[in-house]
Amino acid sequence: MGEKNIHVQAHRGACSEYVENTLPAFQRAVELRVDSIELDVHLTRDGAVVVYHDDEITPEWCRDKLGNPVPFSLPIWEMGLQEIRDLRTRIDRRLLIKRTLLEDEKKIPTLDEVFEVVRKWSSEFNHSIVLDIEIKRQNLIEKKPPSSEFMVRQVLAEIRRNWKVEHTVIRSFDFSVLDEVKRQSTEVPIAVLTYEMETTFKEIYHRFQPKIWAPYYQNISSGDIAGARSLGAEVIPYTVNTLQSFEKMIAEGVTGLTTDNPKLLLEYLNRSKIE
Repeated sequence: MGEKNIHVQAHRGACSEYVENTLPAFQRAVELRVDSIELDVHLTRDGAVVVYHDDEITPEWCRDKLGNPVPFSLPIWEMGLQEIRDLRTRIDRRLLIKRTLLEDEKKIPTLDEVFEVVRKWSSEFNHSIVLDIEIKRQNLIEKKPPSSEFMVRQVLAEIRRNWKVEHTVIRSFDFSVLDEVKRQSTEVPIAVLTYEMETTFKEIYHRFQPKIWAPYYQNISSGDIAGARSLGAEVIPYTVNTLQSFEKMIAEGVTGLTTDNPKLLLEYLNRSKIE
């Protein structure tokens, strides 16, 4: 945690330096000693939990095992785990410097694999870390995702089997997912993601009692932040990537920041020596 107890969250890992949602990006975040790593998960057709942001595999980002672009877009949940393992991706859209990718930056990991390596790196660097897991659930035209009940059940099972509940947060934009988390677990904290608010945060708070409110940083005011904090919620907006935005958000009273560039944020906090 940086100066003034600002919570530093690495968005999809340290994705300005390594490809988002890959093992190298997560390793770099642990090396930097961030407070938490945000990552995105989907279910495959056979119920495996894989770490990937987009709802679909697309020709733009994905290659088959022969190196050819996949022929068409396909939702993650219509693919089996082995089909996912056979893919090679190049999702370098958030890298500050384009370069030749590491082999592990081309692979889509499972959530279990992330748990295993983060546990190892946490021990190696003597730094415990929270994994903030976003359950992605998006209806596509005529293609419906798995139920919220099933998705949450699968994710919770893997957390309980291979990770520590006390080092976990589950987040989502989908309120049906958050309802399921509350129904299926009393111990896993919730983060509510919002872009444009359709209701007040007070109403959201009374529904979910979230540990964290994660709003889009350009859609909140100092009054919104103060109101959420008065209810007991942490306010950790996304995705904050510039020095000017760091300064503005901290001045407005947030408790943390989600960023693609945790190295820059940590340097800013240490340099600013905020008290």
